[in-house]
Amino acid sequence: MAESSPSDTSLEVRSYTSTSSNEWVGVDFHPYQSLDAFQDPQTGAISNPGQALHGRTFSDSSNSDGEQLSQHSFSSFADVPHIIGSPGSDSFGEIEFYNIRSHEPANPHPSPPAIVTSVRPRPVAAKKSTSPQRSPVSAGRGSPPTRRQSRKNTSPKTTKTIIRRPVQPPKPVPETTEKKIGRRKGPLRPEQRKQASEIRKLGACLRCKFLKKTVPCTRIDIKEIAYFMKDWKADYERHPSLSFPPGNIKGFSDAETTLYITHGYGYCLPVRAREVFVQDERCFGTEWVEKIKNPGLHQVNTMRLSVGLEGVSAAVLSEYLDKHIDNKFGDFVDSYFEGTPFITQMVKTVYCFWQKEQTPVIRKALKLLLAYNLTQHVTLIEGIGDEQDFLGRVYDRDSRFQGKVVAPVMVNFQIKCAMADMWRDLQKDVLEELSQLYSSVYTRDKLKHWPTIFMVATILLTVWEEMQFDCHYRVPDKAVANNFCRDMESTPVGVIVNLFLAISQKLPALSEWDTHKHHQLLNSNWAVCEALTEVRENVNRHDAYLRGRCNATFDREDFDSLSNKFTSKLVIRAH
Repeated sequence: MAESSPSDTSLEVRSYTSTSSNEWVGVDFHPYQSLDAFQDPQTGAISNPGQALHGRTFSDSSNSDGEQLSQHSFSSFADVPHIIGSPGSDSFGEIEFYNIRSHEPANPHPSPPAIVTSVRPRPVAAKKSTSPQRSPVSAGRGSPPTRRQSRKNTSPKTTKTIIRRPVQPPKPVPETTEKKIGRRKGPLRPEQRKQASEIRKLGACLRCKFLKKTVPCTRIDIKEIAYFMKDWKADYERHPSLSFPPGNIKGFSDAETTLYITHGYGYCLPVRAREVFVQDERCFGTEWVEKIKNPGLHQVNTMRLSVGLEGVSAAVLSEYLDKHIDNKFGDFVDSYFEGTPFITQMVKTVYCFWQKEQTPVIRKALKLLLAYNLTQHVTLIEGIGDEQDFLGRVYDRDSRFQGKVVAPVMVNFQIKCAMADMWRDLQKDVLEELSQLYSSVYTRDKLKHWPTIFMVATILLTVWEEMQFDCHYRVPDKAVANNFCRDMESTPVGVIVNLFLAISQKLPALSEWDTHKHHQLLNSNWAVCEALTEVRENVNRHDAYLRGRCNATFDREDFDSLSNKFTSKLVIRAH
């Protein structure tokens, strides 16, 4: 030891007070006493039998050092290697040890220093044991565990046997098997990636959202399904044999008079008219048919008059249609449809429901039906009297218009054009509102707008049935007529019918509706329940007729040949 060692007369064990379990303990030895009494002759380590000192392996020591020292340990006392050269020793020769504490809470008060005598202890030979070294944790309170265990895992390593299953070749898929729907495996081809990008931009249509399954999808919005109407003019365009050549007109008169145009249902449309001068007066003749079964042709010559400079006012025309809706719409249905099976009563049911509920979109649908049919209707003039010089009076006894005056052919054509523009705008509005109704059904209660959707869809399909007949009847080119009808049936009709089918899954079939059992499904709305009761009776009355209408074909001699072709799909499949 150095000469500057402390001059204490005895060896003191000094413990630093701390609450930590890893404090250092300094041991001061007498400067004049030899250390041989406390030194192991084999390892040179210093030990004191009165003190149970255990060594702690430093982080920079290896596991092999600890194993080598354990072979020369003294019984239950642990050796402290490299005490003199430990990193904590200083020039005064203080030997620092770890303060060994148990896992119990530390005592905050320091214990009194213990006096170590100078008696030389008898070394006890270490007994070699073939059994594995006992873990410090199981040593009990007399030998508390060290803070750091050996990192070396003495347990024998077991090798895990990996059994690989043989890869089976994929089973051949027969050509007749349908393609499975699921997650794809592997990247898409360039053309598939391009197609997927385009479809992703379009988004899913309402039908796909309702049905929630992969089906052939047109990905078209309801408000856009009237695309088949592009350039279609068969409702107002005259037959080529009756066309009015523009070169035949020489001029117009400056004087204008008021004509009161009517379609024979109790209301008049005031129109300003003027005389027109032509080269050939044979172009002012007009013709029409009246009967639904075996229609007969009627023809008459009319006055040389045309609509004035202001034309036909859209506001006045709309008001004229509103008067028919508000008062005598039932008379129009009875007179115009003449008892056509199912659809006559169905239109009346829709009209009665609108009178109770006053739903705006149903009113627009009824106005659409009225405007389209009046476009095909012959126009008359009221208030002429029995003047002999006014051409256009009907003298045919077989005509329902006997004694009435037919409107001039040019006036009739201009009113047809204004009426055609009116019902096209109404159809556009109805489709937009129908699209919103379906969207609201998808986001909220599916049955909330179900009655309104049913009524509007019925009227819309009725109009499309009439359009198909008029196309076949008025278009001389059969190929053009067939393409028009094919375009209508391929997507628009299917979208309307299938969407309604999707939202009707929680309701009974229309033929099975029972107000006492099912009224709560539609919020116990008695106007809806009464309407559905009438529909049930109408469907059951014409059940056999409706089930055969899907294969209906055009017959020129029967104006009802295509009636209920689409509405039958709606009411029969609505469950």
